[in-house]
Amino acid sequence: MNKYFIVVFGWLTLFGCNSFQQNNRLHFDKNGEFKIVQFTDMHLQDNIADTVFASAEKIINIEKPNLVVITGDVTYQDSVKKLIHKLATIFANKKLPWAVVLGNHDDEFGTSRKTLSQIYRSQPYNLNAKTKGVHGETNFIVTISGKNGENEALLYFFDSNAYNPLKGKVDGAYAWIDFSQISWYRNQSIKYTKKNNGVPVPALAFFHIPLPEYKTLWQQDSASCIGSKHEDVCSPLVNSGMYVSMLEQGDIMGTFVGHDHVNDYIGVLNGIALAYGRFSGTKNIYGFLTPGARVIILKENKREFETWIRDKSGKVSYKCQYPDSFKKDQEK
Repeated sequence: MNKYFIVVFGWLTLFGCNSFQQNNRLHFDKNGEFKIVQFTDMHLQDNIADTVFASAEKIINIEKPNLVVITGDVTYQDSVKKLIHKLATIFANKKLPWAVVLGNHDDEFGTSRKTLSQIYRSQPYNLNAKTKGVHGETNFIVTISGKNGENEALLYFFDSNAYNPLKGKVDGAYAWIDFSQISWYRNQSIKYTKKNNGVPVPALAFFHIPLPEYKTLWQQDSASCIGSKHEDVCSPLVNSGMYVSMLEQGDIMGTFVGHDHVNDYIGVLNGIALAYGRFSGTKNIYGFLTPGARVIILKENKREFETWIRDKSGKVSYKCQYPDSFKKDQEK
């Protein structure tokens, strides 16, 4: 009887803790700041995972974020449960909330996107949620409240899907954020804006595959971008209208993606910052950039953020502020 009680109590403690984290809103700190560390494209495999985890933990220890976001391509092998549990343990030990969106490689090795999503949601301190009636597995919103308890910032998470579902009809390798996701975003944005007396709530968006506008930005104004570009922008060739919807809703300050391992630039197109993270795996097979992460600091009651790249050696690169670092270029 005692053993039964212990087992049941253990399960309740585990799921109770995770449920609390998923339902508990995040908060700006006493200085009115909220720090996010974005890892991307970890490509975890058993033989390299400990190296990746050590680098990630080093960056977390330096930056001491309020939230970690991983923008896709997390695992890169058939068996993933142990890897994801080890990853989750890093955050659990620090009582650090974290969220994940899926990339194009995550489900290529025998574990479905649905199952992956369930595994992530079962981990302590994970904030992932499943939104019914919307295409994809990682579409959800995380709110950040201020001193008055109201929502002062929103974080949108999108499943940018994997590969072109219309191959043979349209060109391009990669999928796009589809209409159901865009419609969901627009409806949620309208709801939060209305609740905020008609003023859009400052927001960021996280997903894996860059929008076609990342390519447009570089082609039109590469001189204003802060960071580097060493490979083509591997976006879908079909433009589903996600970026235009963000413009129309007026809440998204910036989008943060991965996918292209040796691109880490940020620039502003029509008022929206389009940013890459920094590849967070081991040796980068596509180029020479040192693996690391992007750091983002939101400011309470302000439509602005600071950001930089922190690599695994501890070095900081490309420190800038939205919108101030881009104002002169926007006025030209």
